[in-house]
Amino acid sequence: MDATAVVATALTIDLDNFIKGALTGLSDSDLAQRPSDQCNSIGWTLWHATRVEDGIIANISGKAQAWIEDGWHQQFGMEASTALTGIGDSLEQVAAFKTSVTTLQGYAEAVRVKTLACLNALTPADLDRDLAAPGGGPARKVGAWLAVILLDHLHHSGQVCYIRGYLTGKGWFPR
Repeated sequence: MDATAVVATALTIDLDNFIKGALTGLSDSDLAQRPSDQCNSIGWTLWHATRVEDGIIANISGKAQAWIEDGWHQQFGMEASTALTGIGDSLEQVAAFKTSVTTLQGYAEAVRVKTLACLNALTPADLDRDLAAPGGGPARKVGAWLAVILLDHLHHSGQVCYIRGYLTGKGWFPR
């Protein structure tokens, strides 16, 4: 198994088991709940992780983000901006974020389709290519950008599972 297959497998397991599992049985209003006014919600956290993935994959592949190309920004009632990722959002912006389970899952699945297509097209040599950060900033190797996606998702899916258990009292993962 090559490096891109490892990333694809880890992201697929994360989406199919942890993210979809954590959303199972939640209402749309559950997505907006926060343990305190200083914390992120499940909905915002998953949206942010998906936005980061969408931006990095678009940057690697040279294709448009699903956020804009597929009109997901409209379904979230937000701007068609590639810079809108949740990075640097204020607590007020986090508190104002509202979405539905269906929209959140749909966006995550649409981005994952683009991610898997991109990963399947990459060669080992592509992983060593320098690539500037989406929106500017220091360059990293494509392989390092894939690591950012992987780490971001694993980090945030763990948070989501924890928040779910905290808010519902039903454990971190539904059975």
